[in-house]
Amino acid sequence: MHARPVGLTSRALVIALVVSALSMLSWTVEPPLAPAAKGQPAPSAVAAPPGAPHVFFYNLDDLRDALPGQVDPLSFMPKAKAWMADGRRYTQTTVGVPSCCPSRAALMTGRYPHNNGVLRQSQGPLFDGAHSLACYLQAGGYTTYIAGKFLTTWPRTTVPPCYTHSTVMWGGYTDVAVRVDGVSQTASGYSTTYLGNRGRSYITAALDAGQTFYLYEPPQAPHWVQVTRPDGVQDRLAVPEPTYASAPVGSCAGPPEADRSDKPAYVRRTNETTADAQLMCESQLRAIMSADDQFDATMRLLQSRGVLDNTLVILSSDNGYNWGEHGRTEKFVPYEPSIRVPLLVRWPGHIPAGVDTSRVVSYLDIMPTILQAAGFVLPASAPRLDGESLLAASSRTTGYSEYHLDTDNGNVNTWKAARTRSWKYIETHNESGGVVFREYYNLTSDPHEANNLLVDPYPNTPPATQLSRAQTLLGQLSSCSGSGCIR
Repeated sequence: MHARPVGLTSRALVIALVVSALSMLSWTVEPPLAPAAKGQPAPSAVAAPPGAPHVFFYNLDDLRDALPGQVDPLSFMPKAKAWMADGRRYTQTTVGVPSCCPSRAALMTGRYPHNNGVLRQSQGPLFDGAHSLACYLQAGGYTTYIAGKFLTTWPRTTVPPCYTHSTVMWGGYTDVAVRVDGVSQTASGYSTTYLGNRGRSYITAALDAGQTFYLYEPPQAPHWVQVTRPDGVQDRLAVPEPTYASAPVGSCAGPPEADRSDKPAYVRRTNETTADAQLMCESQLRAIMSADDQFDATMRLLQSRGVLDNTLVILSSDNGYNWGEHGRTEKFVPYEPSIRVPLLVRWPGHIPAGVDTSRVVSYLDIMPTILQAAGFVLPASAPRLDGESLLAASSRTTGYSEYHLDTDNGNVNTWKAARTRSWKYIETHNESGGVVFREYYNLTSDPHEANNLLVDPYPNTPPATQLSRAQTLLGQLSSCSGSGCIR
């Protein structure tokens, strides 16, 4: 499928915001939408091109992918898996940066942090909204909605750019603060459910008005919040809905690494126990059970309105998460639990069904995929995208991730990593930019990255030619832009 220019014939969009009666269905519908707050961009004056799909993007927070020999988190979202069974699951998907705000900025601009300028959590206000997915889609005739988390440090008094309507939260699970089109409100009840209801109200309003919609729904789940455990200890855990608070999940902690002498100093400093990791993964798996319910309700709405098969549906996450691997719980590091995320894409007739274990995919590929599906061609003056559309054949063999020292995230050094299906090469940097530590892992024989082959006494150090190739690729990717990032 090839991208096509958006038609420029102007016609007024009829904005009918009356919500249909849906009492026969099991979800709750919010009251009719109010007009957008002052300062919110006006609806686009062009229509999406004929045949352009609706887009529903459900973007979880800190959900890792399935790793060899370990639990598949999506097995705890059976309804979502069933809906997406005729879509495609890409098992070799990595994020450009495993840190919330920079990862989402990379997603929504289609550019790595070194190109979009959002390197750290505090830099959300630097987000290049003018060259973002929502702005492009709105210019292409889409009615655009967000129901959930935008950027962690985005100013609370500023509506996210180019969303026709927005319900924005900054975190939390119960009775959380939100801004609806810029107006402060309290989201009553469990936030995952509240956001699902808001998202379905948005979809209903768009369909009733005959509009092509983009709904971006990023809930809190399964990101942690500060909680007090029954024993009185303060901890960071996800908070499941009461229905799922004691749901059985079994053992889910990752394999511990007894000897971390071959890892950089910032990894050796952390010592989370398997018991700590088990508490974390239990809470996260229980939290996504409610997300499963909300995803299911939205898919049923799309089906009941007859638009499901002309909706590009994407299910993914902004970061992975360590469940005790390398003595860590959290993300921010270049190891598989932290940078690998689930990615499922459904659009019958355009995305073939099945599990793709070979294509090397970047989280940054989501934006060019959506734009191509929408028929939107970037203006010549716009920054080039660093990803590639999943609707076209891939020429990428090497994924790339980067991280920049961020005091908001603890003492994790700056690092850069190049990854193929079979190996990973990592360079850790000091504050002056110098390389202070190198790592190389054979992901085929050592998928848990226990043995850094650049540290003695491992006899199977990679051949000099292979190490040189990895170093060259990493150097190219760390300063790449546009098509130069596809290597």
